[in-house]
Amino acid sequence: MPKCTIDGREAEFTPGQNLIEVAKKVGIEIPYFCYHPGLSVVAQCRMCAVQVEKMGKLQTACSTPATEGMVVHTRSEIAKQNQRSIMEFLLINHPLDCPICDKSGECDLQDNSYKFGDSNSRYTEERRTYLDLDMGPVIKKNMNRCIHCTRCIRFGEEVANIHEMVAVRRGNNTEITTIDGRPLETDYAGNYSDICPTGSLTLKDFRFKRRAWYLKKTNTVCEGCSRGCNMEIHQDANRVHRCLPRVNMDVNQYWLCDEGRFNFHYLHSAERVVEPAIKGKNDDLSMTDWDSALDAAKAALVGARKLTVLVGSDLTNEEILLLQSFIPQHLSGAEIVHFGTAGVATVADDAAADKLLKRRSKTANLHGIEQLGLKPFRGISDGTDAVLVVRGGRAELPELPSVKLVGVGVFEKSEARNFSVVLPGTAFAEKDGTIVNFQGKEQKLRRAVIPAGKSKALSEILMMWMNRKSS
Repeated sequence: MPKCTIDGREAEFTPGQNLIEVAKKVGIEIPYFCYHPGLSVVAQCRMCAVQVEKMGKLQTACSTPATEGMVVHTRSEIAKQNQRSIMEFLLINHPLDCPICDKSGECDLQDNSYKFGDSNSRYTEERRTYLDLDMGPVIKKNMNRCIHCTRCIRFGEEVANIHEMVAVRRGNNTEITTIDGRPLETDYAGNYSDICPTGSLTLKDFRFKRRAWYLKKTNTVCEGCSRGCNMEIHQDANRVHRCLPRVNMDVNQYWLCDEGRFNFHYLHSAERVVEPAIKGKNDDLSMTDWDSALDAAKAALVGARKLTVLVGSDLTNEEILLLQSFIPQHLSGAEIVHFGTAGVATVADDAAADKLLKRRSKTANLHGIEQLGLKPFRGISDGTDAVLVVRGGRAELPELPSVKLVGVGVFEKSEARNFSVVLPGTAFAEKDGTIVNFQGKEQKLRRAVIPAGKSKALSEILMMWMNRKSS
């Protein structure tokens, strides 16, 4: 492979790689703002300018490809002076409101100011100011913090395929806004906040909720569709506060759709059933203890003339295998089928739902459940007098007949009203497991929080079932 030298370190590179990426390989940080590896290169912030031997002027590292024998200095006096000057320029109008900014603690402007800027400011004039503005249901804009990197504009045009963000006016009066001030229309609006290097574009859902340094991060997979986007769950005190994309160039690259990003809210919903429940005399669900609920579930299912078991394609492979082992032994003769998304019965029905990430299957493990041999749900067979539904919270409940219904897993109270018994289980962020996405890739769900209320893992519920002697 060709080689170049950066700050005295020899670095190998592939032809076409820019100096920022080559420097990263050998542990050298070149600061930048406008550059993003998933977007086009514009080289307008000038923060990444470095000294290249045999070139008379500083060169922007984001737009300069490495060449054989190139010698680069990122910390020469002229490069450092440029960095200090750029930081001073970018902070001229910045409100310096880090104590109240949601980006504080993970802000490129903070980090680069500390590492490469000057501790003193010579600016004494009045700073420009703007009012905070809503940009739709996802993003709130604080233009005071904007440094005009144009990442947001490029993301809309190049990734989300929608021309909705623009820069209006010029110079000190430049403002980033939507066309005609309309709300953001893309289903990927949360990514505007992710790629903003300052606190200019903030998530309304996360605004003023938690400081970044309090959040514990767990690498996991989105359960929102059969793509299985890689993401991080950020939680504090056993409560999920946000989900952010995790880079995987083979699956979701750098991005995450809004549906997957905000899907976690049902975990902590007051409508979620988190205690065992039994239908009472007035057809109302009454919360009870696990022993009573297991007895009621057994009474409803054991001995049924014809039992159908509906297994959600939002369960992990491990949970599906457990059910395939458990049901023939303890509910013999039951028909086992899978369900998940209306109109998507099999993998043959799954397809792209847009040009970026979304898939038609709204569960993450449709392809995994079919690999394990389960047939799709086509309707309740005649003569069925009991149905067991096992799901993880994402699978859509089909229309069910007025028979004995037992639910195991994650249900809302409005759904649970039709059930005789509900045994609360764990959602995607409350368990470990394996799923298979539409590409055939096995990916891992990781437990980020402990189960809500009295909810239990499916393995624990089945073990209690086997060891519970009906009273």
